[in-house]
Amino acid sequence: MRRNTLGLLMVAIVSIGIFALPSTAALFSGQHSWYNLSDSGSQVPCDKCHGDINAEMIDDNNGVHRGLNGSAGTDTCLCHRVTGTGVASGDGTGATAGTTSHAAETIACMLCHENNTRTGGTYPFAGGFSTTAVYQGTGATTQYNYSWGNGTGGEHAAHNAFINQAIKDDLMEDSNEACIACHTRVGVNISWTKNTVLDFDATENETGGWTVTDFQATGDNTTNSSYMNNWTNSY
Repeated sequence: MRRNTLGLLMVAIVSIGIFALPSTAALFSGQHSWYNLSDSGSQVPCDKCHGDINAEMIDDNNGVHRGLNGSAGTDTCLCHRVTGTGVASGDGTGATAGTTSHAAETIACMLCHENNTRTGGTYPFAGGFSTTAVYQGTGATTQYNYSWGNGTGGEHAAHNAFINQAIKDDLMEDSNEACIACHTRVGVNISWTKNTVLDFDATENETGGWTVTDFQATGDNTTNSSYMNNWTNSY
């Protein structure tokens, strides 16, 4: 009986060694084969985890950013690994440690689209606003050039306030809320509160001349506006 028990125990130990220990030592096949990181960019496939985003990027109806995705032969999701921001680079010896992020960054759209972009790329200038106006009262420590090359212009841009309030809000980087609302298929729900009456004083003098002063916008009306997300077809 004792000999049989010892035999069964040995069989159990061997079984554990054959089946359990390899699973413990290496849970996944391929886990000891690493993607390359080089000066030319990262070969890590972002769409391995972010397939939903990649599906949007490679859609036939996508615009100018369609080529900036992990499946387009660029080897990286370029909007989130931008030159000059301090992400890690290199293989083995001579590697440069990341000073901003390890793999990806949430960046301001204006990093690439400001006037005379600091990334060194040749991207379209998405400005024409007033840099002074959009950053007024924001306390932003990093500022981008929304004005023309000589620092002027944009004082009367209709969306200065939209940009300014987006910068003040901490939902996204810089004014990304405004950029995304206008330039992507995301839906927007807006409560518009506008004045309804123009008040002013008109005074006629003894010779028939008129003085018109004290222009004011008064009264209010709220209109709710909804626009569907054109990607998900939902509100």
